[in-house]
Amino acid sequence: MAQTINIVIDKTSQYLDWTNSLANNLAGYMAKKGKEKVNVKVTNDVGSEKSTPLLVVLDDSILANQKLLKELQPHMENNSVLVLEPTMINHQIPSFFSVLKKFEFYLYDNLENSIVRTGHAKQGRLGAEYWAKLFDLSNALLNSSKEKNKASTVKIFIAETGIDLMMDRYNLMRDLRESGAEIYPRTPLSGDASKQEEEVKRILQEVDYSVHLFGSSFDEFESMKHCNLLASQIAIERSEGKNPLRRFVWLPLGLKLSEEKKLAYEQLKRDYDALHGAELIQAPLETLKTLIYNDISRSMDRNNEGGESFEDCVYVINEVAHASDAEKVEKELNALGVKTVRSAFDKDDMDILARHKRILRECAGCILFYPGNNPMWIKSTMDDIVKSPGYGRKTAYKSIGLISPKDIDGMNQRFDNYAHIDSSKKLNQDSLQTFVQRLS
Repeated sequence: MAQTINIVIDKTSQYLDWTNSLANNLAGYMAKKGKEKVNVKVTNDVGSEKSTPLLVVLDDSILANQKLLKELQPHMENNSVLVLEPTMINHQIPSFFSVLKKFEFYLYDNLENSIVRTGHAKQGRLGAEYWAKLFDLSNALLNSSKEKNKASTVKIFIAETGIDLMMDRYNLMRDLRESGAEIYPRTPLSGDASKQEEEVKRILQEVDYSVHLFGSSFDEFESMKHCNLLASQIAIERSEGKNPLRRFVWLPLGLKLSEEKKLAYEQLKRDYDALHGAELIQAPLETLKTLIYNDISRSMDRNNEGGESFEDCVYVINEVAHASDAEKVEKELNALGVKTVRSAFDKDDMDILARHKRILRECAGCILFYPGNNPMWIKSTMDDIVKSPGYGRKTAYKSIGLISPKDIDGMNQRFDNYAHIDSSKKLNQDSLQTFVQRLS
């Protein structure tokens, strides 16, 4: 039976033609990759079937359609909901959109201070970016269909916070979700205080972690403090069981507080009843992410002793189009006695991004195979390596290599122990020696 994917768009949207074109391209792309027919339907009806993957075109028209927005919210819990952005939204959007994975089909020109939409028929970078984003979207959809019945191994409750930390909360939620964690609450909590408390208690009984963020906004302080106290009480109840609730309470650096607020925070820090089982952190957000990843990693290691490890591996990173050439690099490294792991695109073992981040967190070194025709890919991959401490990496890479026809400006400055391998010359064991020697 053919898979059906619905693209929801407001019927007055100016992007109807663009969406119909994208639907046709996506159907063909997914059928080619998944080896079976895929029906992609453009509709302004959300429908009641929650098992169908749902794509939402985010623009001003849908944001003004309160009826459609209300119909979308219940689908966030059980559905695979992804957001398509044909252009940049410059104003505030509903919170449930902020935590969903977005696919931006536009580029921002810093020099011209303008937005340019990508397109399947456009030349140069605009066309390449369109197809690259369609590739990412098709991967996400194929993965969701394969993983639909597979439960997440880690469940994390991230409490609502003050308006000043709203974007930090969304940032944390997106990053953890993309790493494979299941984030709660899945839908906005009730506006009724008593119902909200019952919902929070129920969630805290189910999750593995709770995270509470306290900033300088004080309007929400009492409700945030109460939620944190509930988590402390649940942590006490679960402390004797096999699955204790692990907790993090985060305060950003450089909080500017009045004397009254400072006193309230000092009292919170000394309140044992409110901080049972919690690690109190006042540091950059990336440090909080690192601590959470490290704790998850330690927990997984305890539960999966003897499982696959990437600690002694070199990570050969490549685009799917260059998989066969990257495999030759891998064989040359293996011949030199180097254990390797390579980019995977089949989705059989785990989500591509979660696997990618885990390998970056654990591996001894990285070698990027780059023929030189996709600057956005190489930039994104370099950024991932730089951000690896945020994924839980504890030590520097022993060796970083780039296999390409020419070197890239800034690589030496960004990475220690860096080596460029010229792919315009014959690639063999001798050309890889400088990279390999740094691994020892």
